[in-house]
Amino acid sequence: MAPSTGSCFPSEGAARPVLRSALRLAVAAVCGLVAAQAAALEPAEIFEKVSPSVWEVRVIGPDGKGLSMGSAVVIGDGVVITNCHVLRGGKQVWLKRGNANFGARLQYPDVERDLCQLRVADFHYPPVTLAPGSALVTGQKVYAIGNPLGLELTISEGLIPSLRTDDDGRLKSVQTSAAISRGSSGGGLFDANGRLIGITDHQVVLTLGQNLNFAIPADWIADVPARAQKALAARAAAASAVVASTPAPQSAAPTPAPAPAPRHQGELGPNQQTGFSVYLQKTWPKAFVAADGDHYYYWTGKNAELYALSACQERWQNCSVYARNNTVVEPVEGTGERPGAAR
Repeated sequence: MAPSTGSCFPSEGAARPVLRSALRLAVAAVCGLVAAQAAALEPAEIFEKVSPSVWEVRVIGPDGKGLSMGSAVVIGDGVVITNCHVLRGGKQVWLKRGNANFGARLQYPDVERDLCQLRVADFHYPPVTLAPGSALVTGQKVYAIGNPLGLELTISEGLIPSLRTDDDGRLKSVQTSAAISRGSSGGGLFDANGRLIGITDHQVVLTLGQNLNFAIPADWIADVPARAQKALAARAAAASAVVASTPAPQSAAPTPAPAPAPRHQGELGPNQQTGFSVYLQKTWPKAFVAADGDHYYYWTGKNAELYALSACQERWQNCSVYARNNTVVEPVEGTGERPGAAR
């Protein structure tokens, strides 16, 4: 018998001509699988490769105290992705790891999918590589890296027990047995090659259930800017339509009782005060954001604060939340800053 040449492919005479093409394809598939398995990294290697791209998120509330914590993953130069629910109600957002701290601002919120993109100044850390959803299979090994309960940079190992799809068969959630906890939200779920396959989002806590954890598909990250801009444009158009369709009050009509004057209304410029007077008549939930140059933006409806801040920051500088519903937000003592002031 002739010695093996070490090639994955048989010699030309090793198969009948009619089967040669199919055989070569089959062998190529096997060789590809072997190569992929050979490229798999050890858990320690995965952690070393991707941990520089995973950060802790600290959210500061209106009272200057810690409101919530989570995780974020670097997806570009000065750009990270996290869960929107981590940011809800916050005044400032900080990225932290060790002694390093960076102020972040909301850039694009995709609240429907719970993905929020943040912009971070002077933040130059390696972005992760994304794996396509089509590459995922049930049963494959995965690794979650985040900051559960504030325990910085924790890695856990698990499998993909199931790939959850919508009614049209499109991937909507990656189920994983890799352990996550409060603080893991916004962290990364990685494959055995260190590629990002999902953003860890939530866990189901049941008396009779265990390891029911879920991640948002990494494929959705690329859609965040366009979806956020589309949602903002739609809401702005709807708000404009409501204003345009509202008839001017007749002089004989009774004037509604004005809302109580806000405690810090004197901090607003003339244009902002006019806008705030209109804002006070809007229904809840709502948020009013002030910016440099006497500019303002307000939003009514679900997640009003996130949308108002994002829309303001696309247009002007130094946007900060001035009021939630009809309550003026108190600046943090000693800083004078309001929500959204983190740069």
